[in-house]
Amino acid sequence: MLASGDQHAYKAIFEHYWDPVYSTALLLTKSPDLAEDIAQDIFTMVWEKRSGMGGVEKFEGFLFVAARNMIYTRLRKLASGDAYRQHILHFFREQDETWANGRAEFKELESTILEAIQQLPPQQQKAFKLSRFEGMRHEDIAVTMGVSRITIKSYIVQAIATLRKTLDNHPSGVLITYWIFFFLETWD
Repeated sequence: MLASGDQHAYKAIFEHYWDPVYSTALLLTKSPDLAEDIAQDIFTMVWEKRSGMGGVEKFEGFLFVAARNMIYTRLRKLASGDAYRQHILHFFREQDETWANGRAEFKELESTILEAIQQLPPQQQKAFKLSRFEGMRHEDIAVTMGVSRITIKSYIVQAIATLRKTLDNHPSGVLITYWIFFFLETWD
């Protein structure tokens, strides 16, 4: 059912496997924030690749291998994160003489991002905005919206997947990558 895009099947899988995936990530990373981020990324990946999930025979095993691989990748990125940030800063410093064009491009990017957020279903949009713009924790959003914490996590995972897909096609590749890396990936 997930492979055919059934959101109820996705929600059932999400609710059933969230805690074990999160616990595994927490055990390996020793960081609640990083573990939650990784668990969200796993479920975002499941939703994005749902059409290929019909061939997965041992779904639980698939999730834990994916989580393990993502954890190792994330830890490697964290180790080289400062180098990446320095590279991005250096790139933008080199672009100073064309910054006027860059500012216009950035304003266009901001407008594209806000339009993409406005296209999200109302509940996903509200949960995403409360999380990313208001800095609210999932538990607080759940209370505010009157739904479970797991439902909020599901809304945010689906919102991130939709935004990534929408923004992947934007001509401002470097700025989009920068925005996704620092905005979508690092906030809980």
